[in-house]
Amino acid sequence: MRKLFLLTIIVIFGLSLILGCGGAKKAGGTIIGKVNDTFHGGGVEGAKVTLTSDGSELTTTTDSSGNFTFSGLSTGIYTIKVTKGGFFDNKVEAKVEEGKKTKVNIGMIVAFGGT
Repeated sequence: MRKLFLLTIIVIFGLSLILGCGGAKKAGGTIIGKVNDTFHGGGVEGAKVTLTSDGSELTTTTDSSGNFTFSGLSTGIYTIKVTKGGFFDNKVEAKVEEGKKTKVNIGMIVAFGGT
């Protein structure tokens, strides 16, 4: 009887360790975005996308369709600034939540004399 009790305690303890540690580390949140040409339509390729929050900064460039991604982000509010020659700069804010994908669409307007 005593051996059965000890075995049960060991199994319960082992399971609690396994289940407790399995979800301990989370991947953070993700921002998935697209930069669009407001007047001509379509994505803006090669735009510089800068993500800032609490003094930290990450930068990427849009792909051929205007898409960009930032992953593994801590929760909070982020500022996203997009720049590209021939367009006016644009800035938006996005809220990142743990384990979620935040989708952002950013319109760019062609600057005077731009393409």
